[in-house]
Amino acid sequence: MTIDRKSESLSDSEQQGYTETVVEYVDNRRSRMALAVVLLLLVLLLAAVAWVVAGLVEPVGAPEKAALPDGITWVRSLYAWGSTADQAMVAPVDVAIAPDGTIWVVTNKRWVVGFNPDGRVSRVITRDLGQEAGKFVSLEGLAVDENGDIYVCDFGKNAVMVISPEGEIIREWGVQLPMEIDVRNGRVAVAAAYGIGVFDTEGNLINKWSQRGTGDDDVDLPHGVAIADDGTVYVSDTQNNRVKAYSQEGKLLWIRAVADRADLTATSATQTVDGVSQSMQLPAGMTIDGAGRLLVVDPFEFQILVLDPTRKGQVVARYGEYGSQDGSFGYPTGISYDAARDLLAVADTANNRVQLIRLSGTGGNAVSRTFAAATDRPLWLCGIPLALLVAAIVLRVARRRRQQADAAVPGA
Repeated sequence: MTIDRKSESLSDSEQQGYTETVVEYVDNRRSRMALAVVLLLLVLLLAAVAWVVAGLVEPVGAPEKAALPDGITWVRSLYAWGSTADQAMVAPVDVAIAPDGTIWVVTNKRWVVGFNPDGRVSRVITRDLGQEAGKFVSLEGLAVDENGDIYVCDFGKNAVMVISPEGEIIREWGVQLPMEIDVRNGRVAVAAAYGIGVFDTEGNLINKWSQRGTGDDDVDLPHGVAIADDGTVYVSDTQNNRVKAYSQEGKLLWIRAVADRADLTATSATQTVDGVSQSMQLPAGMTIDGAGRLLVVDPFEFQILVLDPTRKGQVVARYGEYGSQDGSFGYPTGISYDAARDLLAVADTANNRVQLIRLSGTGGNAVSRTFAAATDRPLWLCGIPLALLVAAIVLRVARRRRQQADAAVPGA
């Protein structure tokens, strides 16, 4: 049998090429090992940074869940817009959340302060004291429209003022002793000391009803108003200790009061319906949550009352208790709901702060709650590069395996 020696041996050039290929393979393997070590170190470093940031952004003195009143999830409390004593909140009376999540607060009678959802200050608005156009006297309620413009009641000036998010005065019009305001779908409802007025956004009067008194058609210093999607206007008839609903034409639909009624069952302590106390001492600021319920703060009950409009304002739940610790209230007067983040802001007046909280049943879905949790604290900033790094590793491994599989196929 004849053997071709060329098939058994390699030429010098072929041997050289073969040797170079082996070296290249060894070097690539070492490079991949070094890269894997570097990537692992980067992952560990990012995890450590996330842990440090978690400690930095966690609010100081955050309460334990077990210490919070039943049903309340505390997010954070806002106390000031600066580091000096004159930049601390004093008796904030109302709060409104803009479509972009900015939390606007009326505090110190002449300040409108905007906070980002994470607690950082975004804008501070104030004006000189005076009755002239563009000046402030004594601010009360506020609301924000779909464009982000701010509507403020100046009780001492007898005016409603519209302010841009940048702090510029857009317009103002006269209203006698305005106390609270809401705006929706081009309609502005103003609860004034002597009645209810509905305007367009230019300040033109559309409708008005009620006068000061104690009758069913009367109001007495109403300190809460909210417009529903269907146009219904809800009013906290504060000094008359009741909540009322009106059609958009001003027709009285129902009254919820503590007075003896056929649909209330008296107990030795208070009146209840379905086991929930209907007590209502001084209903003030109100808002509508994502489930269509009416949320009303009662400063003398130190609670948030949840009213069901489909049951003529029956109180179906109550949250809160008196105290200065986070999650408790001291004479709260204002409240606003952010549907995108399923978040409530409460003007905790006597505690000189605004609290951001969540309640059960407010209508927020799983998506909004997940988004809210991600934006409550900026930990997700660390999560982004970490996720990208992990994705890069996965893609690199997958690509390498494909290359190995292709190399194992003859003729590839």
